[in-house]
Order: sequence, then structure tokens, then C-alpha cells
Amino acid sequence: MSILFGIVVSSIVSLLISGIRRVRTPGYELQIAQFGTGQANAERRTFYQRTLRPLALALADNITVLRPFVTFATVAKRLDYAGNPGGIGAHELHGLQILGMLTGLAIGLLLTVLGIPFGQFALILLPLGGFVYPLLWLRGKANKRQRTISVTLPDLLDMLAVCISAGMGFEIALSLLSERNQGPLYEEVARLLRELHVGESRQQAFRHLGERNSSPELRVFIDGILQAEELGTPIAETLERQAEDIRIRRRHRARAEGAKVATKISLVIVMLSMPSIMCLILGALALTIARGTGLIPE
Repeated sequence: MSILFGIVVSSIVSLLISGIRRVRTPGYELQIAQFGTGQANAERRTFYQRTLRPLALALADNITVLRPFVTFATVAKRLDYAGNPGGIGAHELHGLQILGMLTGLAIGLLLTVLGIPFGQFALILLPLGGFVYPLLWLRGKANKRQRTISVTLPDLLDMLAVCISAGMGFEIALSLLSERNQGPLYEEVARLLRELHVGESRQQAFRHLGERNSSPELRVFIDGILQAEELGTPIAETLERQAEDIRIRRRHRARAEGAKVATKISLVIVMLSMPSIMCLILGALALTIARGTGLIPE
């Protein structure tokens, strides 16, 4: 028994020493990385990627009755405006709409069976809301991204004009700025540069940039760049002029929005105060009539 115990202990000690030597060996991470890659990738996958995405794709493939209610070309363009969040395509988004509708239908049926008040209304409204919500979410993402691009563009134009005035090439300046900054605009600039590197012409690459975005300021910038290149005017002066014009337009838009806010506040005040005023007037009128007819003693 003691001999067997000694053999086990010596084996454990030898394995421990061998493991310590292997860990101290340079490059051991590369040797064991191949055994943990699959598990690490599985852990990095989110619940949406593991469960919801396959389910949404399956629903979009098998349920075709709702396809006439969705314009896939418009959805695809709006996905471009939103920067293709999560790598979602138009077909997958339609599957998410169907999934949301079925989820809303199940919740509405549950509320109806449990006898909760207004369960019948939920049976109608929840499936409709589940079907429409992905489109509303996508519209919000697209609008937010395009607003960010419009706000960031003047700063990019100023820095680009400074780089070009200093003698730097146009594409080199764009590459430098896209590497040192983050945001939706610089992501679009990086994609523009990738298209130029694979052989696209500058005119075609900028047209693709305009097709992927709905920001009016960005489209004005694209038109100005293409026109400056065709006419041979200095790009630095064009960029400075465009940056100033965009800032002026943004100030005018802010003033217009401020004027609209005052009107909206006045409307809200009137809508909230009018019922109270009408109740006071009608109450005083009813009290006067009641006293005049003798229903209430004076």
C-alpha cells in the first residue's frame, strides 16, 4: 500500500513540475490557444447571435405572407443610413418583425386568458407594435447616426483643409484623420478609402458615400469635392468655405428649432389651462343659474 501511495505522489509531483516548466516556456500561449479558441468564440457570442438570429432567419424564410407589407429596398437603404448595426440585413430584420409580432400575440393571448382588463386591446395592439417596433428602432438609429455625421463634418473639413494647405495629399490626409478619430463619419471615410484602395475611382467612391448616407451636409460636401475636382479649383478653399456654410446653416436651424419650441410650449400651456378655465366658468355659471331659480339659497 505504501509503495502504491509513493508511486501516485511521485507521479503527481512529476506532472506538476512538467506543467510549471511548460508554462515558463516562451510561446506557450500559442501552443494552447488552439484548444481554447472554440470555447472562447462560443462565449463571445451574444444571446442574440446564438438564439434570436437563427430564429429570426428561420421565420423570415418560412413565413412569407407578411412580405408585401415590407419594402425591402427601403429597409436596406435605411440599414445603410444606420451603419448596418450588428450586421443585420433586410431579410433578418423582417424576421425580427415576425418574431416581435408572435411575441406580442403570445403576451396578448396570455393577458386575455388571465382576464386582465383591456386584454382584448392588448391582443390587437401588442402584435402590431411588435411588428412595427424594429422599423421604428431602425429609423431612430439611422436618424441619430446621420445627425452625428452632420455635426462632426465641419470639424473634419477644417482639419482636412489645414492638412491640405500644409502640403499633404487629399487621400493621405483623409487616412490620417480616420485613423486618429472615431465616430460614424470617420467610419464612412475609412470605407471610402478602402474603396479607393481596391481600384474605385474617386468620383465613384464619393457617389457611393452619398448613397450610403442621407445627411444633407455630407452630400453638399461630396458635390463640392467632385465639382472642385472637375473645375480644378483649390480643394482647401472649397473645404473652408463648406465648413463655414455648414456652421451657418446649423445656427439657422437651431434658431428655427428654438422658435418652434416657444410655439409648442404655448400650445401645451393652452391645452392644459383651457379645461380648468372652462370648468371654472361653467361652475360659476351653473351656480348663478341655481341661485336665480331658487335651487340654492343665497
